[in-house]
Amino acid sequence: MKSIVLICFFTASALSAQLSTFSNRDLYEMGKVWGLMKYYHPAISQGKTDWDGVLLESFRSGPKEGVNGLVKNWLSKADQQKFDKVAGKDNKCDSITLRNFDVSWIDKLKISPENKIRLTKLVNQPADVGSFYSNTAKSSIYFSSANEKVHGTFSKEVKMLDLFRIWNAIEYFYPYKYLLDHNWDDILKKYIPLFKKINNEKDYESAVMQLAAELQDTHAGIEETYQYDVAGKLSSPFTFQMVENAVLITGIKDEAKMKKANLEVGDLITKINGKPILKNIKEKSKYFAFSNPSVELREAYSYLFSGDEETIVVEGIHKNGEKFRTAVERTKRIFYEEWDKDGIPDLHLVYKGKNYNYLTYNEKESRLNPSFPIDDKVYFEFASLKGAEIPSLMEQYKHTKGMVFDLRGYNDNASLLKVFDYLLTNPVVYGIKTQPNFSQPGKFCFVDNIVNKEYKFAGKDNPDPYKGLVVVIINEHTQSAEEMWAMVFKKIPNVIFVGSQTAGADGNKTSIKLTDGHKIIFSGLGIYYPDGGETQRIGIKPDVVVRPTVESTRNKEDLLLLRALELIDQKK
Repeated sequence: MKSIVLICFFTASALSAQLSTFSNRDLYEMGKVWGLMKYYHPAISQGKTDWDGVLLESFRSGPKEGVNGLVKNWLSKADQQKFDKVAGKDNKCDSITLRNFDVSWIDKLKISPENKIRLTKLVNQPADVGSFYSNTAKSSIYFSSANEKVHGTFSKEVKMLDLFRIWNAIEYFYPYKYLLDHNWDDILKKYIPLFKKINNEKDYESAVMQLAAELQDTHAGIEETYQYDVAGKLSSPFTFQMVENAVLITGIKDEAKMKKANLEVGDLITKINGKPILKNIKEKSKYFAFSNPSVELREAYSYLFSGDEETIVVEGIHKNGEKFRTAVERTKRIFYEEWDKDGIPDLHLVYKGKNYNYLTYNEKESRLNPSFPIDDKVYFEFASLKGAEIPSLMEQYKHTKGMVFDLRGYNDNASLLKVFDYLLTNPVVYGIKTQPNFSQPGKFCFVDNIVNKEYKFAGKDNPDPYKGLVVVIINEHTQSAEEMWAMVFKKIPNVIFVGSQTAGADGNKTSIKLTDGHKIIFSGLGIYYPDGGETQRIGIKPDVVVRPTVESTRNKEDLLLLRALELIDQKK
C-alpha cells in the first residue's frame, strides 16, 4: 500500500511539474482554441469524444509540440470521430446580436495559416453543431452543462481544465459579457497564473470564488458555497444591517459573548480591527459577486465578520452616544439562520402619529396578508399576492387615492400580470429578452417577450383604469423577477418609484458544473426594456431616493413606505 501511495504522489507531482512548463501565453491560446472547438466542432459539440481527456493528455505531454502542434493534433483527433447530421435549432429569433461575439483572436494565434483557416471556418460556416455541452434539453432556451464530467481526483491539470471550462461557458453563453468593466479575455490571462499556483482545495476554492465575482452579476455564486473555507468559519455573535456605511447591531446570536463585549442591539460599529467598515468590505468583497455598489453593501452581512481568528476588535458608538472599543469573540457561523437578506425586515409604520403593523401574518394561509388599507390608500405586499385574488382586491380598492406596491420581497408568478389589467388603459409590451443561439454559440437571439408569447403583453383594453396614484417601493433587495415587475410598473402613467437602486440582476439563474460537481451560477438570459435598454447592473433607479437611517433602523420604522404614503397625500 505504501508503494502505491508513493507512485500516486510521484505521478501527481510529475504532472504538476509538466503543467508548469507551459507558458501563460501558451495556456491562454490553448484555452481559447479548446473552448471554440468544444462548442463548434461537430464531433466534440455532439459529445462524440472525451474533450476533457484530450486537454488533460495535452497537459501531461507538455509543450514540446507547441500550440500549433497541439491544435493540429486536436483537429486530427476530432476529425477522426464520427458525428451525426444535425439540423440547426429554430430559435425563432426576431434578430441576432453579435455584441458578445468576436473571433478575430484566431488571426493572432501562433499557429499555421492552415489551422487558422480551419478554426475560422468552424465558426463562420457552422454545420452539424451539437449541444451536448450547452443545451441538453432540445426544447429549452437555457444553457445547460449537465453533461460535464466530474473529476474525482485533485490535480493542477484538472483545476486548469476547470478554468477553461468556466471561462468558455461565460465566453459563449453569458448574455451580459459585453457589460463587464473588464475585457473577458483579460480575465483568462489574469487567472491562468493564479490557477497554476493552486496547491490545495482552499487555493482552488479561493480562485473560483474570485473568478465568479468577476462576472459582476448579483446572481453569480457557488453552489454549494465555498465561503466557509475561504472567508472563515466564524462570524459575529450578533446579526446586523448595513446603515449609513456602518454596521448596526439588530439581533443577538450569543448572549454571553455580547455581554462580555459590552455590546447591545442598537450599537453602531464603525471599525473592525482598526479599519473603517467600507475598507473591510473592499478587502473581502473580491470573493463575492455584485452588479452594483448597492449590492456590495447588501451582501456585506455574508462575510464582513467572517474569519478563523477567535477574536476581533470593534469600535463604534453605543446607542446612548458613548464611544467604545472592545474585543469580540466570534461565534460559529450559521449562514442560513442569520438575517434573511431576501426578506423585508420586521418593520412597522409611523404615519400621522399612529403606529401600524402593516406586515401581518396569515397563519391559515402561511403567508403575509397581501393588502393593508391605510385611510384612503392601500398597501400591497407584492411577494404574497396571488393572481386569483387580484380581481377582488382591485375592485375593493378601486376608489382609493393611491396604491403602494412593495417590491422588496420576491414573487415570480407570471399570473400577477393580471394586476396591470386594472392599472393600464391598453396592452403594452413591457420587455424583451436575449437567449443563446446554440447552433452558433456566442451569438444571441432577440425575442419580443420576457416570459413567453402568452405573457408578452401587460394590461388590456380598459377605458376605466385605476384613477389614483401608483407608488412602487424598491431597494437593493429588489432583484431578478422583482426587477421585471418594476419594468412593467414603469408603463403606468405618472407612477412614482420610491427607495434606492435595485440589485441589477435579471434573467434566469443558470449553472456551470465544476470539476468537483459544484456549480457556478450566472444570469443566463438577457432582460431588456422594449427599446433594448438594460436593467442588468443598472437596476431600477428610484424617482424619489429614500434610505433607512440609523435611527429609523433602531426603531424599526419603514421610511420608504412612509414617503410613499406622503406622496399620495400630496396628490391633488
